[in-house]
Amino acid sequence: MTDLSQAGSKRPVQAPGRTGAAVDVTDRLLAKYGIATPRYTSYPAAPYWGPLGPDRAEAWLAAPPEGDGSLSLYTHIPFCAHRCLYCACFVVITPHTEQGDRYVEALIRELNLVRGRMSGERRVRQFHLGGGTPTFLPQETMARWVAACRAAFPFEPDAEMSIEVDPRTVAPQALGGLRELGFNRLSLGVQDFDPAVQETVERIQPYAQVAALVEASRALAFQSVNFDLIYGLPQQSRASFARTVEQVLSLRPDRLAIYHYAHLPQSHPHQRKLPRETLPAPAERTAMFLEARRRLIGAGYVAIGLDHFALPGDELARAMAQGRMRRNFMGYTTQAGIDLLSFGISAISEVGENYWQNEKKLVEYYRLIGAERLPIVRGLELSADDRLRKAIIAALFCAGRVEFAGLAERFGIVPREHLAPELAALAPFAEDGLLAVDAAGIVLTPLGQVLCRNIAALFDAHLRAGRAHPVTFSRTL
Repeated sequence: MTDLSQAGSKRPVQAPGRTGAAVDVTDRLLAKYGIATPRYTSYPAAPYWGPLGPDRAEAWLAAPPEGDGSLSLYTHIPFCAHRCLYCACFVVITPHTEQGDRYVEALIRELNLVRGRMSGERRVRQFHLGGGTPTFLPQETMARWVAACRAAFPFEPDAEMSIEVDPRTVAPQALGGLRELGFNRLSLGVQDFDPAVQETVERIQPYAQVAALVEASRALAFQSVNFDLIYGLPQQSRASFARTVEQVLSLRPDRLAIYHYAHLPQSHPHQRKLPRETLPAPAERTAMFLEARRRLIGAGYVAIGLDHFALPGDELARAMAQGRMRRNFMGYTTQAGIDLLSFGISAISEVGENYWQNEKKLVEYYRLIGAERLPIVRGLELSADDRLRKAIIAALFCAGRVEFAGLAERFGIVPREHLAPELAALAPFAEDGLLAVDAAGIVLTPLGQVLCRNIAALFDAHLRAGRAHPVTFSRTL
């Protein structure tokens, strides 16, 4: 795949302050840009997809792969023993760990159905278990799934293998078992260390509990530890979230993702239990994030893009510097140009220029698997215009710049003519200090990197056409 930020250009556009600079969002900018837009882990965003039969996906799977045919495998483990009130994931609440056995058996059948429709050797460079709570699975059950994946697809010796870990349910001594299975990266759902916030969202995990896991992971030579934080939760304030950030810095995780809490009780009824009157005001939320960003950059972290950060030596920071970072349903990732195969309920795959999503209901997923059918219910084959806009949005998110020469070379267009309405619409963004446009392309400022979703939305033809209700998406700030 051509790197749009470099291809055909004699002068690469440099994104100023890519590693981070002080950013201020005034009340005027907050009112103007604090709107609902997609997070662009795909383009077009998932709400614009339509029904899709498994026969279409089967044809896509059978097609010869682009590039070297490398794969990224994702597995959605939906089970949680308890629902956190802020959660917006597809989860199944149950205390019965034996449900994991049946689920893994279904996963193995799905894996074999997929593998049987593919030809040639496909090697795995990235493997991730997400959820839900992946560590809900007993060790032997998880081992069966990993072994099945290795039997279906050879793994590269240096494959990135990551797993999301709930610090409340995994003891430090249990990390050795994950290491034995080949996992070399951990993602810990920290969210917030403040006791009042934890009690309100019903996720109690003291600092010492997380610190013990981090210490154990380093003793076991895990290559990278990622923290997820959430700002905008009930009971949070600038002062309380700043304390959380300082506690996080004391543990020095390799990567951080700082997500904006999306309060969407219409689609997630359990969020109605949260006291709405204790949600921070928009200006307070934004100040939390910007202060966290400032502290992290001051502590030596690189601003990867949007709301992700990494230490300079981490693989994600290196991938960004080398132009091989990409954005998909797992957020920012190091593996550019490879197909993503996902398994389990609600899981989303991206093969070539095509997307599909699995059935979300567990009972129906089991029924389809039992009938030897791929459990696919919806998806999208990208049009030529979709592919162009996907490339632009990916370049904005991953490189902070778009090179017109790269677009012209790859898509056979004259960008300043083909995209004239969008480029004209960028003028107010330039006046507000979010970006600059010249003959070579578009370059984001540090403020533009923070508000990248707003800029990307200008190139979103589906969003402009109003094909999904705005309530579908979270607010940018």
